[in-house]
Amino acid sequence: MATPAWAADGPVVLKAPADLIPGLAAMPQIAAPADDAERRINAAVKRLDTKALAAARDCKAQDRKNGSWERTVETPMRGPRFLSFVISDSMYCGGAHPNSSTMSIVYDLTTGAPVDWTTLLPASLTGTLALAEGAGGTKMVTLASKTLHELYLAGYRPRTGDPKSVDADKECREAVTETYDGQPPAMMAWLDAKVGGLAVQFDLAHVVQACADPVVIPTATLRRKGAQPLLTEAIEAAHAQAMK
Repeated sequence: MATPAWAADGPVVLKAPADLIPGLAAMPQIAAPADDAERRINAAVKRLDTKALAAARDCKAQDRKNGSWERTVETPMRGPRFLSFVISDSMYCGGAHPNSSTMSIVYDLTTGAPVDWTTLLPASLTGTLALAEGAGGTKMVTLASKTLHELYLAGYRPRTGDPKSVDADKECREAVTETYDGQPPAMMAWLDAKVGGLAVQFDLAHVVQACADPVVIPTATLRRKGAQPLLTEAIEAAHAQAMK
């Protein structure tokens, strides 16, 4: 299956290879890469596949009877300029309960490298950067910013006024609001063309993991906070294409 995308200088096509093993999705690749940047991205996502397959096999070896590993991959923005991947893993390798993990990687289609968030977002939004490692050895840059966390909370599960909804969301709102020693959580970020903004999310303890919803910060807010026009204009162009 191939889907079109729009890079800075023209259409790009993403092709999703067959699952690595049943239930373990392969990373989509750029079909017929046109330059070194696109070839660099393909090489990078193939390395991620190799790591994920090795991790899944190791998981199965730890619990040969019940061990399992499933992965899905989404591409919420496919250009212009940026290519976003969101990788969701669900695994059981023995122990008390299964685990799940969400990771995001955003590539610059003009360089083939992961984006440098400090060149696209103001320091108030990037905060403290760190390199986090998730399931299968996938690595991503996280942002720990008080302002970013406040924007996340402002968009988290909009209140409907329904008393049942308020009660059901109470525990989740407390979970995502909690900070550790007053420090904001380390948040993953990616670009979302359909909604039209910067999506942010962070991990929670297993008991409240279902509360870890992504929140999309719209481009208008990003612009007010000082995000680079290169970023906001690319998101808006992708959003316009997604709405056609």
